[in-house]
Amino acid sequence: MKLLFAIKGLVVAGGGAERVFVDVVNELANRGHEVSVATFDPPDQPFFYTLDQRIPVHSLANSQPAQPTRASEIPGIMALSRKLVGRLAPDAVIAFMHSTFVPVGLGLIGDRTPFIASEHTDGVHYEGRRVQRLLRDAIFARSAAITIPSEASRQAQPERWRAKMHALPNAIDFERLSQDAASRQPEKLILSVGRLMAEKDYPTLIRAFAQVADEFPEWQLRIAGDGHLRPAIEAEIAHSGYADRITLPGYVRDIPAEYRRAAIFAIPSLYESFGLVTAEALATGCPAVGFADCIGTAQLIENEVNGLLVEPGEDRVSALADALRRLMAEAHLREQLGAAGPASVEHYSLHSIADRWEEMLTQVCQGENK
Repeated sequence: MKLLFAIKGLVVAGGGAERVFVDVVNELANRGHEVSVATFDPPDQPFFYTLDQRIPVHSLANSQPAQPTRASEIPGIMALSRKLVGRLAPDAVIAFMHSTFVPVGLGLIGDRTPFIASEHTDGVHYEGRRVQRLLRDAIFARSAAITIPSEASRQAQPERWRAKMHALPNAIDFERLSQDAASRQPEKLILSVGRLMAEKDYPTLIRAFAQVADEFPEWQLRIAGDGHLRPAIEAEIAHSGYADRITLPGYVRDIPAEYRRAAIFAIPSLYESFGLVTAEALATGCPAVGFADCIGTAQLIENEVNGLLVEPGEDRVSALADALRRLMAEAHLREQLGAAGPASVEHYSLHSIADRWEEMLTQVCQGENK
């Protein structure tokens, strides 16, 4: 198949969706498909994740990396999207995330090329964002198919979209990560990985760690990632009184090395469509702890099997602190839960997920999507 994949940006260190985007397009290219990529990044800038050299890259804008797309840029993106599709004549266009599928999809209204919107944002994001929701719905209505990271997320979507939605989980490099499980030498370290954004709720994790820190003076907390809330998170750490034991290393390229070091993986998110970093941590044999009311967390952590699922109750901080305390105190429990991790996420391997992408794309390109 001849495929055009679009995403807002790949220049700066990205999150789970950007990593999945690169993994999927690389794997499809390896399978012999003719894949092209379009971004809003300035031309000729190196990407954070390694894209297969065989894949041509096209620029739809000259946006500043990691900054919101300006309204003044939208007409140009729409026009260039339509021009690029006319020139490449792909069998399908796949746009990742609403920041991309909205302007690209608007530009392709009236074009007969099958369009696929790949949604990676939990529906909670659109609450209170009426304009974003209306634009998303307009693109969903004209899409041949919609991908979403989990069946649970699909069921949480408005019923009118579910028939054309395909649950395609984020893929992990299971073979590499599971090999790391045998060589783990964990330190007394709690790890969390993700962008410093409100929905990740890192203040709750920092406060929970502060509640148990005096009981476990040898333990550290490390939050790998960056984002616009870094100053606020730094202030939270300073206020906790444990700035010497809580670190913010920023974006880290060798994330598997971080998983190998960690004795516990903590994911305090309020919402996730799919917890890619949680799946990766489990694949390396690191027990995970997170909240049961987060869809993307609850589909990965099996309580008392590969980690602990926390019922938030009225006090999220204390509830998380209690779970951390239990894992920090019981080495045998950490070993037991960690040992079950790899098998619990094996079905998210890149090979398996790429098979499902191929199946969906074939259906769409042949006009069989229902």
